Amino acid sequence: MKQILNKNIAVFSPFLNPVGVKRATFGLAKVFSQNDYNVNLLSVHKEWEGLKLEKNMKITYLSTNFKRMPTKGFFIFRFVSLLIGIRTIFSLASYLKSNKTEILFASMMPSIAWLALKISGKSKEINFVISLQGFPRENIFRKMVWRKMFNDSKDVFAESEGLMKKVIKMTGVSKNVNFIYNPHFENQNEIQCKSEFINLDYKYILGLGRLTKQKNFSMLIKAFSLLDHSNGLKLIIIGDGEQKSKLKNLVNRLKINSHVLFLGKIEDPFGYIEHAEILVIPSLWEGLPRVAIEAQALKTPIISSCEEGGLGEILMNGDAGIITRKNDVNEMKNSIEKYLQNPKIALFHSELGLKNIARFSLETSAKKYLTKFSNYFEENVPQ
Repeated sequence: MKQILNKNIAVFSPFLNPVGVKRATFGLAKVFSQNDYNVNLLSVHKEWEGLKLEKNMKITYLSTNFKRMPTKGFFIFRFVSLLIGIRTIFSLASYLKSNKTEILFASMMPSIAWLALKISGKSKEINFVISLQGFPRENIFRKMVWRKMFNDSKDVFAESEGLMKKVIKMTGVSKNVNFIYNPHFENQNEIQCKSEFINLDYKYILGLGRLTKQKNFSMLIKAFSLLDHSNGLKLIIIGDGEQKSKLKNLVNRLKINSHVLFLGKIEDPFGYIEHAEILVIPSLWEGLPRVAIEAQALKTPIISSCEEGGLGEILMNGDAGIITRKNDVNEMKNSIEKYLQNPKIALFHSELGLKNIARFSLETSAKKYLTKFSNYFEENVPQ
């Protein structure tokens, strides 16, 4: 029997704000540690704070200079990200030089991890594994850098099949590019309202996410304004962001103030998701949004105007939800009416989504990663 030794994984995920990535990456790290891997969580800001570590896990601070720097705000976030990224190249390179690492697992800022690995001189000794998140914009710089980075990587895993196809087309590299769905829950029962939720005495449709241009809530508001509100139907928007004032002004101009509620950021929105008539995701682009999977777990019908990334896969190409054309106000309005007027269709779609939700579990995703990782060590064991 082949013996596998020195199973050390360094996890690099300087996520700053993306909570979904934090949950997914930490969940995977826990399972890696439970399968005899020594997991070192590398931190440059406030990653991993407040999380309970398993036996074979530890946190290493590559730098504490940026630990308390603010990340809220469009320009502040990007400036701090750039600053941290440049500084981290050298601190990560130093770490890799002085610590035994068999796998470098990067789930955010993979280019920074790749440059650090090159500078460290350990490229041939360390298996560089990339987990790609979101739905990146294509540009010449990214195309050139990612092509080189992918060729130097052991494996590249996109968080959805759609993202995999996009990056293969963008870089021309396919030999080591695959996809593994990001895990969004360890136990399906964890997706439930943890605080007391008071049932609202009116029907509502729900929009949930950061109030940014990407999330495109202006389109949802415009579509909602075309609906019949005589039955008391309301639109609830949960989230905060730089477009909040702009969206409120739009509601004022459309004269639907009494029908639209902005509730701000809510830590536990499950009650609102579960009792919504429909969850609408009007985004211009998305990766594999957690809120869609949470809605499926709670059997809430979903309408999305974004098929790219992973949403088309979550909604099973329209079999488990309605997918509209991007930024089409009238089609969005008609789709909302379709669900409201045909509850049997809405129920069928939501039940099919729930039936297929296990593909987004921690167990399913971690098993695929662990199978790949075991192959790296077996390749290095003398025959």
